[in-house]
Amino acid sequence: MSQAQYEQMPPPEESYADLTVGEILRRAREYYGQSLPYVESVLRIRASQLEALETGNLEALPGRVYAIGFVRSYAEYLGLDGDQMVQLFKQQTAGRAKNPELHFPVTASESKAPNFFTVVGSLLALILLIGVWAIIQYDQGAVARKTIPPVPEELRQSSVNEAPAIVASPDDAQLLEPEVEGPPKPENRIVIEVQESSWIEIKNSEGGVIVQRILESGDQYLVPDEDGLTLSTGNAGGFHLRVDGEYLVSLGSKAEVKKNVVLDADELVKDR
Repeated sequence: MSQAQYEQMPPPEESYADLTVGEILRRAREYYGQSLPYVESVLRIRASQLEALETGNLEALPGRVYAIGFVRSYAEYLGLDGDQMVQLFKQQTAGRAKNPELHFPVTASESKAPNFFTVVGSLLALILLIGVWAIIQYDQGAVARKTIPPVPEELRQSSVNEAPAIVASPDDAQLLEPEVEGPPKPENRIVIEVQESSWIEIKNSEGGVIVQRILESGDQYLVPDEDGLTLSTGNAGGFHLRVDGEYLVSLGSKAEVKKNVVLDADELVKDR
């Protein structure tokens, strides 16, 4: 694939040695010209929480464990080293965790035990509440089953909205290929085979998003045989492209960001 199709990488993390993790994330995001709402739609992390990470407002985050997970996902999406950014975040936030509040048990003489009637009444109220909830749920399910119309036959037979399958292993992928006489022609000429966690986005010729997610090691993605598809990724070295059953070299190195790679089977084979 021609190098002119790819954009330049952002500055390496080493140049951010004197910056906070939040500032590094903010600069990387602005380098790619992406807004917080757009990143929220990709990572499913609230824009307010992403902003809290960038500004170092840890009190606005649900907890330290969640914050570490957010840092890793955000960094890898921006093409940064997730492990390095998490380690730096832990170093910078050490000692900022809130001290837990200690509650010591009260001795039996100082506590007040509820009387017998209070306990029985509470149990009866709980049983009654569970019964009412079960009846409501059953009624709602029955109404839903009556009101949802069947799918029209012409829509069930249409293949317009069919999405390409993600399979667990190459052996399962072979089941998708029909058995015909002569050299078999695969339904999907291009297959993405993932070696390590990689965020990918595939768009059609009109700019519509076909898939946008993080694929894990061992996943395979069957690329639709359509003209004008383009691929963007935050980890070009995390997967290989297989065209017509043959492996091609990876699109780049680990954690390298690639944008708008043209997924044309003939061109990929030609440029190999």
